[in-house]
Amino acid sequence: FVFIQIPNHSSISNSNMKQFLRKILIFTLILFILATAFDILLTSKAFRKRSSPLATWNDIFQKNIDADLLIMGSSRAYVQFNPAVFDTILHTNSYNLGINGRSADSQILKYKVFRHQGNKKPKLILYEVSHTTMQVSNGYEQFQFLPYLHNLYLWKLCSKQEGFSFADCVLPSWRFLGQQEFVKELLFASENGAYDTPLYKGFRGNNKKWDGSGLRQQETISYGKDTAIICQFRDFLGECRRDSIQVVLVTSPFYIEGTQKMKDPSGMHNMFADLAADFDIPYLDYTYYELSYDTTYFYNTMHLNTIGADLFSKKLAQDLDSLGYAGVLSQE
Repeated sequence: FVFIQIPNHSSISNSNMKQFLRKILIFTLILFILATAFDILLTSKAFRKRSSPLATWNDIFQKNIDADLLIMGSSRAYVQFNPAVFDTILHTNSYNLGINGRSADSQILKYKVFRHQGNKKPKLILYEVSHTTMQVSNGYEQFQFLPYLHNLYLWKLCSKQEGFSFADCVLPSWRFLGQQEFVKELLFASENGAYDTPLYKGFRGNNKKWDGSGLRQQETISYGKDTAIICQFRDFLGECRRDSIQVVLVTSPFYIEGTQKMKDPSGMHNMFADLAADFDIPYLDYTYYELSYDTTYFYNTMHLNTIGADLFSKKLAQDLDSLGYAGVLSQE
């Protein structure tokens, strides 16, 4: 008799499957290691940035902000409220937490992270309010959140507002997918990024010359009054009151021809005045301040240049001093 051994196809199949799974596992492990190394590289680069918009986030997460006077708002805060001027006149330590192109939802999110990370509780907040404050943020410069999404507290806030997934929080390098320009900025630009100088305590003066092209293209300018954002702002003011933090609402100068194109500017003023009255806080409106009539002090309708920002900061600091806030800031 001749015995013919029939191959055990089941055994061969199992062996091939094990080899295949082993290769997949090794490939996945290598990919994970490379992604982790790339994530560490990009994050470490981001943490060294001293330019906008990462500089203030780095100060927040590194707990570098030791300010009694905190400035909040949009770009109308961060390019117009100079901490050096406030520090000199009010004899205090101030910091500008303004966030470019963003409304109250993002501004308050940034403040929540600032407090959660253990930075010093301010004694006074100057909150710049304008036509964009009470509208939903449009995702401008969303990349600024990416290096810090491993922070679970920030991710929880951003996942609701910015639409980040859990994978952005936990998977290495995942959050940088599709962000080629930002990745190139991190890898190849200097610590100051696209700007010539780093921010000073969150502030960036702008030396640009007047450009009225944007104003000419606008027929009307409307102000935001989103109900959900107003409720969020009221909650913020209530939180500040509970924490014994004083708040002053400020509307900074707006070039007069822009104000003339604004739909119902008195309605906007009344909205902020009513909010201030409800919480028994001051509202300082500089819409028609003398700087507002001269383009010498602006680089566009909404933003003062460096000269205008310093002059306005001086005026505001002096007004705060006359209202007794220098004494508030000096209290232990």
